[in-house]
Amino acid sequence: MSGLIILLLIAAGVVFAVFFLIFKLIWMMFKKEGNKWPLIWSGVCTVAFCAVTAFMIGTSVYKIVKPFTGMIEYVQKNPAPVYGEHVYTDPDYHFSLDVFNGMYFSDWINIKEANLKAGIDTNVFRNTNNDSNSFTLAGVLRLPLSKKTSVQAFKKGLSQNKDRRLEVHEAKNVTLHGLPGYYVRATIYSNRGEQVPGWLSAVEKDGYVYYVAVIYAGEQTSSGSEPETTVKSIRFETQE
Repeated sequence: MSGLIILLLIAAGVVFAVFFLIFKLIWMMFKKEGNKWPLIWSGVCTVAFCAVTAFMIGTSVYKIVKPFTGMIEYVQKNPAPVYGEHVYTDPDYHFSLDVFNGMYFSDWINIKEANLKAGIDTNVFRNTNNDSNSFTLAGVLRLPLSKKTSVQAFKKGLSQNKDRRLEVHEAKNVTLHGLPGYYVRATIYSNRGEQVPGWLSAVEKDGYVYYVAVIYAGEQTSSGSEPETTVKSIRFETQE
């Protein structure tokens, strides 16, 4: 922390020196002497610059953290580990998923036309008897339906994949609660040889395509039936 403070002070000093040089040159152009006013204006501009920079950083951090505030509050209010299967229902786009243990989703993160919802087994933040370093991550991606984002485009791209870091074990057409969809089970390999098993489903609904993904981070501790159940369980409420 002290190192960070020192770096910030050095940065502020550099900014002040730059402003002082600029104002000193202007002062000399007007054939003025003394450093009083260049120092004053340099100080004012440095404070203003630092304030604007801090505001921009704070705004960016807030935009990143805000979708996860509900998740943080949920863990704080429910410190005990959660086990078993339960249903998650999205209040905005009215779909449901069968999820397991402490899985909890963030609010929607909007990136241009894409909407992303991130999930994590919140038991990783709680005191459990599980000594494993593994935990489950999930995500729902909602995209406007187009030729580039359709399930058919995804199937074509997957069939043409030549990246050895992605090993597809299973890829097939499925019916997801009455809607035609696609299911993939694969393993992602890092450059260091680490393995990340993943499951994904894709389905089109009302002009949008929904991708549901689940991955294990760390050592895999189950057979994979739970992630498969989750990605295949997406279903949409009937709007009257």
